[in-house]
Amino acid sequence: MKIKSTRVWIANQFIPAVIEMDGGKITDVCTDMRIAVDCDYGDLRIVPGFIDIHTHGAYLFDTNSADEEGLKMWKRRLPEEGVTAFLPTTVTANEDVLIKALKNVAKVKKEKDLPGAEILGVHLEGPFIDEKHRGAQPLEAIAKPDVAQFIKYQAAAEGNIRDITMAVEKDDHFALTEYCSSHGVAVSVGHSSATAEQVYLASAHGIRCATHTFNGMSGLVHRNNGVA
Repeated sequence: MKIKSTRVWIANQFIPAVIEMDGGKITDVCTDMRIAVDCDYGDLRIVPGFIDIHTHGAYLFDTNSADEEGLKMWKRRLPEEGVTAFLPTTVTANEDVLIKALKNVAKVKKEKDLPGAEILGVHLEGPFIDEKHRGAQPLEAIAKPDVAQFIKYQAAAEGNIRDITMAVEKDDHFALTEYCSSHGVAVSVGHSSATAEQVYLASAHGIRCATHTFNGMSGLVHRNNGVA
């Protein structure tokens, strides 16, 4: 199958191009617009599918609600917005709520031939965050970073936690940071009061990114740039 558009996203710009596909995979891209195609999209933009690694829910569904049909509906409708893969993301909650949510994502992820965006795993946002910069996260459910507790969550998720947002300054000796980074889980600092120096140290122990870079954390403070 061949398609074309005058605006195909290639090398960080939109250019005229023809895309050839076979078996759902792109096999060739060229700029000869004279080639006969199966579908001409005119000047509509053609872009790669978006991968959303931080999304709590949509269409009246939230990851924490642990509703199987709600997650399936969310998964089915995400391609309408250009999203082809995603990490359902939790918010800080009590253990029983998070366990149910993680089990629900793992269950739906295992089902074959479900239409929609691919579930790549789970983004665990909280409960290991800072009280001061919790944002909309509930204070009563905030917990100190704990390897044993994370292992329990990961077991409920059947190994599908791929990303974790936490306040790294609360992580004694960066134990959870090191555990996650050495077990294939991306560690992101967020909802944090960490100083710049603490973030530098955390990066040496495995953090790779930040969640809410200028929101839900210390942000820019005079003579102390903090996480940002």
